[in-house]
Amino acid sequence: MSEQVVERFVDRIDAVFLPVRNLQESLEWYQKVFGFGLRWSNERMAGLAIAANCGFHLVQIPDFEPINKYTPFNYVVKNADEVRARLGQLGVEVSEIRNGEPRRFDLTDNNGNMISVIQI
Repeated sequence: MSEQVVERFVDRIDAVFLPVRNLQESLEWYQKVFGFGLRWSNERMAGLAIAANCGFHLVQIPDFEPINKYTPFNYVVKNADEVRARLGQLGVEVSEIRNGEPRRFDLTDNNGNMISVIQI
């Protein structure tokens, strides 16, 4: 069997969809903690503004189970120590900083979802 080279045709991932228990509570939490602006919303989903060409969406799921066994994505920051301290002051559950490349820590959102924060 010969290997066939497939031409890549996908440009990028457009958006991340994070499951949440309650959309309104989650919107308030993400806006308060991170300052993300609201791009759009409906009764089940909302898109938050993080950066150009970066879709971050919260999706209310009826049988919600938090993603707490792995982190589905990373937030990129310039200074992990400062961000970790700021989140801690806001009462966000954060892990210890893990040194190495990249320096990183995890946080737990108001739904119990784990998210990594990495310093680049």
